[in-house]
Amino acid sequence: MMKFSDSVERLSMVVAWGISSSIAVLVPMIFFLGSYQYLRGVLEARTELRSREISHIIEDSPLMWRFEEIRLSELLGRGLTEDRSEAIDIVAPDGEVIAQNRGITGGLQTRYYHQIYDAGQVVAQIRVSYSLRPLLLRTLLVALGSLVLAFLVFFMLRTLPLRAVNESAKVLKESEKRYRSLFESMKEGLAIHRLSPGESAPFPTMQVLDVNPNCLAILQLDRQAVLGRDSFAIFGPGFLEHCSEFQRVEAREGFATFDLTLPGRDRLYAVQVFSPAKGQIATLFEDITDRREAENERLNLERQLLHTQKLESLGILSGGIAHDFNNLLAAMQSYLNLVQMKVDPQSPAFQYLESMERVVHRATDLTRQMLAYSGKSRFVIKQHSLNQVIEDMNDLLKVTIPKKILLNLDLAPLLPPFEADAAQIQQLILNLLTNASDAIGDQEGVIRITTRSLRLGVGDLAKDFQGQALEAGAFVALEVSDTGCGMSPEVQTRIFDPFFSTKSLGRGLGLSAIQGILRGHHAGLRIDSQQGQGTTFKVFFRASALAMEEKNQALAPARQRLEGTVLLVDDEMMITDSVSAMLESMGLKVLIAHDGRQAVKAFQQERAAIDLVLMDLTMPHLDGLEAARLIHRLDPRMPVILSSGYSEHDSIQEGTGEKAVGFLQKPYTLQALYEAMRGSLERPSP
Repeated sequence: MMKFSDSVERLSMVVAWGISSSIAVLVPMIFFLGSYQYLRGVLEARTELRSREISHIIEDSPLMWRFEEIRLSELLGRGLTEDRSEAIDIVAPDGEVIAQNRGITGGLQTRYYHQIYDAGQVVAQIRVSYSLRPLLLRTLLVALGSLVLAFLVFFMLRTLPLRAVNESAKVLKESEKRYRSLFESMKEGLAIHRLSPGESAPFPTMQVLDVNPNCLAILQLDRQAVLGRDSFAIFGPGFLEHCSEFQRVEAREGFATFDLTLPGRDRLYAVQVFSPAKGQIATLFEDITDRREAENERLNLERQLLHTQKLESLGILSGGIAHDFNNLLAAMQSYLNLVQMKVDPQSPAFQYLESMERVVHRATDLTRQMLAYSGKSRFVIKQHSLNQVIEDMNDLLKVTIPKKILLNLDLAPLLPPFEADAAQIQQLILNLLTNASDAIGDQEGVIRITTRSLRLGVGDLAKDFQGQALEAGAFVALEVSDTGCGMSPEVQTRIFDPFFSTKSLGRGLGLSAIQGILRGHHAGLRIDSQQGQGTTFKVFFRASALAMEEKNQALAPARQRLEGTVLLVDDEMMITDSVSAMLESMGLKVLIAHDGRQAVKAFQQERAAIDLVLMDLTMPHLDGLEAARLIHRLDPRMPVILSSGYSEHDSIQEGTGEKAVGFLQKPYTLQALYEAMRGSLERPSP
């Protein structure tokens, strides 16, 4: 700012001096020359007039004109200036003064001569002299006035630029004050650097010129420790990675942005780079840690929502497939049991029938996995000891994994019981064990199954179980850890997708079934995995508040012939054919209906003869629940057993469903059907 004001002041002095000098010199000179030319013009005009008048006198008296002194004197006296600074003489060719009128003496004079002719001959000469003293006096006065004017002009020209300089300096000072206030108070950290090309190093050098307080707070340093220091040393190696961007911005080619983590800090900063002046770089630091965490949380929630929607869609698909497949298995199971009744147990064919039944049971297990994945499975929930569930399948666990892998059980004693379907929990453990074995592969490794009890608070659930429907309280934990290859974050996001597998021959259904089992048991899951360091699956079951119940082994009663009439309702022809044959083998009479409307109509017509209704839940026109409700309106005492390809449906717990005396999940065996029929027919009427 001082250099700018000095330059303006120096320039204003030169301009003022030049203009004032010009006024002081040129104005008197121009006045003098103009006045002198005007005076010469006047003298010439008056002399011309006088010469003409003298010529007339000569024409009148050519010989005596010289003696016309009075007339000549009057003629010469005309137009003389009042200050008597003019003198006129008429001089003959021989130098004789014929007439004169003198008003000046000595000093500077200007002269003018004019010839007088007679018949073409010069007879005399008029000589006019004029004193320059009055003109010089007037010129001197004009010069004095010009000098005063030049001084005024010089003063004005000096004063106005200085005022402008002062105003500019004031504006600059206010601007600097505003800039400094903004610089000091802005919430972002701002640092100004000097960028210089590297002389020997392949990258340029940067030196910190200035930093604002928030930048010092970010660096956790004082101003003396920062100013003049190497920028790359202050802001860390992450700064050095963007050298090319600094050079591009310094060349006034736009601006740059990048994310940076400062040395020793766990905060993330968005850095904006621009160039305020040639050779300078400004870096603006904005703390985006919280914003990035919020964005990540939002993305996680969106992924969880998308994952949930995908699971729901796939669950509907798998549930529908399982339902239809269970209808097929139900017919197969029925016909198989009927054949077993006709074949002698000692016959070689009976063994093949038993093998076929085992195949049906394995197919049934597969449909249960599909139902577990869909979340529509209603498990047989009982109190269990997690340790006992694992010990019951100890032999199965050992043969499931290769011999190169060591299986360790670390079961905590005195675990509280939990309520679950034991078969589903065993399926979950097997799937986790298979997944751990696949992660280890052909290498030697260790799989550890651990149980323990713990309490989870609200903070624990919010931190580790986002999106999972858990409530704070006591839990029983199952952990399956391996020393395998671990999983990348990308793989972890897809492990529960059906048919996704990292194995070339994998089917991708094991972990998908786990998801459904967990939802059905309202259990939580946490996965800890790093590539090259193994994986740990942690499953958390809600601990039961009741003590462990004692198990009483009851013997199955011997099969006896039953009496009564059963209304069998199912929309699948193969079900009605096979199940009616099973019912008739028990001694029962069977009436058949293929949908809910037919069932209600048949019940209205044969109500007196019907003793029991066995009805499918999913049928066209009128489903099993609506049909059962209408039947109970006609006869509230009529026992109704509901059946479905799904597990026990949640909706049968509402409305008419609560009046059902039993539920059979397809496929069911002849023995299960017999137990249901016998129990319902022997039940006393309300």
